[in-house]
Order: sequence, then C-alpha cells, then structure tokens
Amino acid sequence: MSTKLEENIEETIEEKPEEKPSLQVPAFGYELIRSVLLPELLGSQERNILYWAGRNLARKFPLMSMEEVISFFHEAGWGNLEIIETTKKEMTLELSSPMISERFQNHVNPVFGLEAGFIAEQVQLQKKWITETFETIKRKNKVVFTVQWDRKDQTDE
Repeated sequence: MSTKLEENIEETIEEKPEEKPSLQVPAFGYELIRSVLLPELLGSQERNILYWAGRNLARKFPLMSMEEVISFFHEAGWGNLEIIETTKKEMTLELSSPMISERFQNHVNPVFGLEAGFIAEQVQLQKKWITETFETIKRKNKVVFTVQWDRKDQTDE
C-alpha cells in the first residue's frame, strides 16, 4: 500500500526532465533537519540508524540501474553521485555538491549513513549479492563510498 508521498515521488521520478515541477526545498530547512535535529534525536546511533533507514528507503524505491541511482540522488537533492571505479568485488563512488561542501564547513563530522545505506541496498537489489557500503571523507567537500559484495553470498530474492 503506497502512501500519497511515495506516489508523488514515484511520479516525479518517472516524469521526463522537461515535465518535472520546479518544486524546491530551501537548503536551510533540509540541513536544519538533517544536521541539527536528527543528530539530537538519534544520538550516538545516528550513522547506524540512518544507514538502515537508507536501506529501507531503497527497498521502497527499487531502481534497475546505477544510472537510475545517480538520477535519484540528483532528484532527492542528495548531491552529484559519480561512479569512480568498478571491480569484480567492489565499486567506488563519489558524492559532491555545494550543499555537501556547506555541510563540511558547518559541521565537524557530517554523517552520510542514509546515502551509504541507500547505495548498499540498491546495489544488492541489482546484483543479488549481499552488499555493504562504507563512506570515507577524502576531502572537505566530497564523500567517497566503497560498495563491497561477495559473489559467493547471494540474496534469497
């Protein structure tokens, strides 16, 4: 059973770029929730809870390709996701945007667990292998995600 919000998000994702409504959320409002309220509510478990929330979100919005994942990140306002390298056992992605640069300037240890969990679950759904994602801060304006999977450890799906 879909909620109205999920239906609206699905409609927005399916629309062609020239048909998308120009709805925008102020960055201040988004960051207020993301970087001030959530850390207070979630405490020391913030990264873990956001990681599993990201995985859950990915199950609600399964995407068929990494190109769709990249597009979803852009549409969600999460930033510009780029595949840097892919090998047999892992994939490296880089996330950047002006808002992420701003998050680094305003917060000592910004958390990207939501994005990491979302990527992990999307890759797992696409490859059918158990997958985990780890984020590292390489520079003060970009996040690097390392997605790892075990080709011997298939999912039940």
